[in-house]
Amino acid sequence: MRKSLIPAEDESGLLRALDAEVQACLALSRATLRALAALSPTLSSATEAALEEEAERVAERAAPQRTLEIVEETRQRLQRAPDEARIARALEQALVDAAEALPPRVA
Repeated sequence: MRKSLIPAEDESGLLRALDAEVQACLALSRATLRALAALSPTLSSATEAALEEEAERVAERAAPQRTLEIVEETRQRLQRAPDEARIARALEQALVDAAEALPPRVA
């Protein structure tokens, strides 16, 4: 049995602090991903592709199952973007389509 050099009460405090740091990092990452996905259809697609790639890496590393679940939950949340984000992306795409339909400018 391994003896810890850190007293038990300090060890539990360190674990709580570490857990708080990890949770904060995850929250910031989720917020960043949501912000990127809301900016444009291209960024939304890139965000989803990056999450898919990360899920594959997690599976290859044989990371804890909870890690893969978190990545998958984030992907699902991004796919269920709020209606406003979908409307904004549709309007953006309509503007792009309209711009592409314009005749070329003659200098």
